[in-house]
Amino acid sequence: MTIDKSKIDYSLYLVTNNEMVPEGLDIYTQVEKSLKNGVTIVQLREKDLDTGEFIKRAEKIHQLTKKYNVPLIINDRIDVALAIDAEGVHVGQDDMDPALVRKMIGNDKILGVSTRCEEELMGVINSEALIDYVGIGTVYSTKTKNVKRPPLNIGGLQNLLKFISERKPQLRSVIIGGLNKTNIPITLANCAYKGFNTDGVAVVSCIMAQSDAALETKETLIAVKLGFGKVTPGYRHNESKVSMVHFITNGVVKNMSANVCIAVGGSPIMSELSEEFDEFAKFPNIGLVLNTGTPTSSTVDIYIDAIKAYNKNMRPIVYDPVGCGASKARRDIMNKLLNVGSFTVIKGNISEICCVAGVDGSSMRGVDSTMDLDIESSVEILSKLARERKCVVVMTGKIDIIVDGITPRETLNYCIIKGGDDYMSKITGSGCSLGGVIATLISSTSYFNAYEATIRAVSMYKEAGFIASKQSKGPGSFNVNFIDALYKISKSKEFGSTTISRY
Repeated sequence: MTIDKSKIDYSLYLVTNNEMVPEGLDIYTQVEKSLKNGVTIVQLREKDLDTGEFIKRAEKIHQLTKKYNVPLIINDRIDVALAIDAEGVHVGQDDMDPALVRKMIGNDKILGVSTRCEEELMGVINSEALIDYVGIGTVYSTKTKNVKRPPLNIGGLQNLLKFISERKPQLRSVIIGGLNKTNIPITLANCAYKGFNTDGVAVVSCIMAQSDAALETKETLIAVKLGFGKVTPGYRHNESKVSMVHFITNGVVKNMSANVCIAVGGSPIMSELSEEFDEFAKFPNIGLVLNTGTPTSSTVDIYIDAIKAYNKNMRPIVYDPVGCGASKARRDIMNKLLNVGSFTVIKGNISEICCVAGVDGSSMRGVDSTMDLDIESSVEILSKLARERKCVVVMTGKIDIIVDGITPRETLNYCIIKGGDDYMSKITGSGCSLGGVIATLISSTSYFNAYEATIRAVSMYKEAGFIASKQSKGPGSFNVNFIDALYKISKSKEFGSTTISRY
């Protein structure tokens, strides 16, 4: 395949890993799905194959990449690259001298080199090898490779980009290490030095290890474009596909949570059996509601197993840290879960959100909030938490506030939703069950539309509360009427009594 090296698109760079491919799939299927859905360059990395088997695999992968007019880079093995006439070679710091590699492959092939620090970058810049690009990493901690040095994080990455911009700005680069759709946007948006940014993102597990590599490639590409400021997400609910919602929730609200989920078109499943979490998380259009309202000493490990399974499979999680500030034990559980993985949405009342954000959230009565904050202070707290956790944060109450921490902006988008009725605070489970509505909607759309999907979910919930209150004589009848109203309102596009103010 003839290539113009000046026009190579490094934006979404896939590094293969055959060991990560899910059972029932193979490396060729994963690579082709990625090529169909936006990968712009592929590196074949094989550390354990014999030369003959490596060449056979490389030939098959090369047939796929040529089909989609995408360059194939061979990791380390110059002999394999030459044998199949691959478009390029990538070498690490402990591999063959890049100058010798260049002599062997010629000037028409792509040559990339891994770098981790200024000293290694200077070696690339001063090299006679005419190196085309560098891989910079690791950005974040990763299980893909055994890394001896601490991760760069955004600050260290920016310093290396500054180093390149001041010495050889024409040198192309990709960043690698622990990157996925949840952290790519914020990383790309913040690592640039005076407008000088990397050329792309190299990923491994977030595509190779996924049961739906096509979907995850699309999502990762959106993440890259979002980080570079080339796309703005828009909400689209796919009503043709039923969302499955896996509830790990407190025993008090299971029945209502299931009914509310069904009312808005979801399919609920209740399970606290860790052995099936990974299998569940591979289902399409599934999300997890993790409600920690009735914790026990045995449920903490269940929570952790669920977070790991859904994070591994890139599926959304709605985390509801019910009553997290009511006791030291609950705060300890909350902190442990926050350190385990990431969430798509964190929802709670004022006290709960303040506790998660590290603000004094001790003013609690059971799992109910007795705190009072003005809107400006609330938005400030929510924005800080949303930015830190890179997720959507929902603060519920008479006035609901939602902040978008997924889309990187200097000032995060937020909205204020007013509506509902006081009856909603008079029945058990109305707050907890909202998580199921949010999960139903975010599971049927792109990760990057989670903010808009959450706004719709909360608005529907508020509107249903208002409608049900007009038909009810008290909390008992309201409970029944609320589910009926939610079922009817779930198909509506406008909500008469609920106001949504965007900022």
